[in-house]
Amino acid sequence: MSQSNSVARTGSAVLLGWGICLWILSIWVRLEYFPFVQVTSDTLSPFVGAIRWWNTGWFGAANPESDQWLWMVSAPVLWLATSLSDIFWWKCIVTTIVVPCACWMVMRLTNRHQWFWMLVATSILTLDMGLVDTMLSSFRGYWAPECMAVATIGLILWQQGRNWGAHLTTVATIVAMGQHPLVLGTLPALIWLWYTQYKHSESWWLSVGLAMVCSLPRCFWVYQLMQCDAGGFACLTDVAVSSSEDGASLVSMIGGIFGDRLWVEMGFASVVMIVGWWYSENRGLKYWLVLSAVGILVLGLSISTLRPYHFRVLIVPMFVLSMQGLFRLGKSGMLLGGLWIALVIIHRIEPVPWYSDVEHTDAAAEFLCQQTDAIWLEGFGAELTIAPQSIAVSMVAQDCAVPIANRPTENIWVIQRIEVNDSLSIGEVKWVGETHQLRRVSWQDWIRVADEYKWSGHDVASLFFAETLIQLQ
Repeated sequence: MSQSNSVARTGSAVLLGWGICLWILSIWVRLEYFPFVQVTSDTLSPFVGAIRWWNTGWFGAANPESDQWLWMVSAPVLWLATSLSDIFWWKCIVTTIVVPCACWMVMRLTNRHQWFWMLVATSILTLDMGLVDTMLSSFRGYWAPECMAVATIGLILWQQGRNWGAHLTTVATIVAMGQHPLVLGTLPALIWLWYTQYKHSESWWLSVGLAMVCSLPRCFWVYQLMQCDAGGFACLTDVAVSSSEDGASLVSMIGGIFGDRLWVEMGFASVVMIVGWWYSENRGLKYWLVLSAVGILVLGLSISTLRPYHFRVLIVPMFVLSMQGLFRLGKSGMLLGGLWIALVIIHRIEPVPWYSDVEHTDAAAEFLCQQTDAIWLEGFGAELTIAPQSIAVSMVAQDCAVPIANRPTENIWVIQRIEVNDSLSIGEVKWVGETHQLRRVSWQDWIRVADEYKWSGHDVASLFFAETLIQLQ
């Protein structure tokens, strides 16, 4: 008996080492996409929310559609970083957490050739076009795919007799809802989970209680949204339909899901995945996945905001369920798994042409950090790709000692592109980078400039001061 236990421990250690190697490989591949990260208001918003809370105590959401869980999950990345480059570097690494999550689930759901199925999971999750695009553009899911991966781990633990796994699933799903509003569509799956707990005389009430506690940030944010000028549910309606697709038909939206998510993002690999679904015998995971998908579908259609990338949040449970089904096919399943890897490699995403001024932003922030007087930073230009707020986030990450002003100073700083038609000619150029430059401009001269291409310094000041303390005039 002791010899068999020793062999089992050795086998587990070998698989653990294999999983760590695969995770390192995944990180290395994902970091190749680092030069293509998109520095936009969407990618910055989680970190902006964390900075505002740290400096002002404002417990608000990072954007109208998400809630406080978005910036709370992102805060550790901000604290680890010492520059804007670091923030996105760490983000590329953290998003690979889906790989060890999937590898662990594969080990739990298979008992032969586990090394192979771990390789399949790593390959498809590392190179999946949807996950890579979400990593680069952020707003199409934020941290929802990662949270749902943890939720799936809890579900499998619960299936295998660990009752606390259902509580983990509940908490992780609620946190995922805070990342993107369409994840609220997974509520039917949660209700199914709680009802099943109730039927099995498990502590379903604890799961529901945890859900209520973890939903407090969402409730608090909904209350704040309802205080807008329109008042009450009219405010919520405005937010809900703010990104609706005008004129989009039911058929076109549903067709887009199958066309974009399955064909464009996966190609023929989607056929292999569907075969795995068909042969899977894990009914609990199937129920969870189907109810989640149907809930997202109904919610998205009801507000005309259903897009193919919304289903990326379910990528990990979709792939794990498929691999469990392929495993049951034995050698035929392994051949399909190998084909899946080949198809994913062939279909590997080529990053879209996009500006990435992360390093240039850090350089501008480093220059401003060397100043001694309080800074009021604005921007100018229709083609501005380094926004004042991104410089401010970089300054925070670099732990600058220079103070930020809560009102325009006598002389302000203006970031603008070099050699463009709408460039400024007033003030004095103090710093020149590869694509942008910083000017020192008197406030009197600045207010005479047309507002058409101005980027307000309010976005910078709001990171450090409560709204009531900021004076624009």
